[in-house]
Amino acid sequence: MNHVVKIFFLGLAGFLFASCEKVLDVELKDAAPIIVIEGVVTNRADSQIVKINRSVPFGEPNVFPDVTGALVTIKENPSGRVVTIRERRPGYYMARNFTGRSGSTYELTVDVDGKIYTASSRMPNQVSIDSLGVSVSTIFGEQKKTVQLMYKDPGSEKNYYRFVLRVNEIPSKNIFTYDDSFTNGRSVNRELFDFDLDAETGDKAEIEMQCIDAAVYRYWQGLDQNQSRGGASTTPANPASNIRGGALGYFSAHTRQNEALVIP
Repeated sequence: MNHVVKIFFLGLAGFLFASCEKVLDVELKDAAPIIVIEGVVTNRADSQIVKINRSVPFGEPNVFPDVTGALVTIKENPSGRVVTIRERRPGYYMARNFTGRSGSTYELTVDVDGKIYTASSRMPNQVSIDSLGVSVSTIFGEQKKTVQLMYKDPGSEKNYYRFVLRVNEIPSKNIFTYDDSFTNGRSVNRELFDFDLDAETGDKAEIEMQCIDAAVYRYWQGLDQNQSRGGASTTPANPASNIRGGALGYFSAHTRQNEALVIP
């Protein structure tokens, strides 16, 4: 991609947090461990990963025990291809030589000690980053730099996006998810506000753009709302999941694009 780096001088910007749908109620005290599944299929060959853990009771350290020995498969439709996702290290199941495709639907099946969990996700068409930039805001007399990206939303379909921001390889704790309710068919200028990362001149910023489906969008929206209430993990307050069978977490088939720039 041919990067276009721009500096935009802005006033203090406000931003809105979208609401989520119904969340899954989980007993906080003395709850039995629950399987937590985080599965991803992307359009890149190195990204097919299913992570499986068990939850811990509320108040205990957020150290989630790995689930080993699970049987994990992903079926691609309409091709009918079935791929076995093998355990590469405790709790991490990964596939090699398997690349997801836009327009295909992927069905995840996880067997943990005879208990079956399933999920389905359709990989959307990819929308690409056109350029990256930096905006400058003044807060209490101090300048803050914010990473900015530009892309063109297609007008022919409903689109959902998630962005992952890292500065000097430190990931943002913020959840950046958007739909095209107000930007359908338009060129979009999106700022990823995270003043805690404190981007400075010479820092390296990396952005991963994901095109996700509606169910995964609702999951991240719900998790964002839980974070704003003080809950920072998948449990104990978990958003609506697309996994069936009683597990927490999510399964996402999405496109990925990674781009980077040096903060000017």
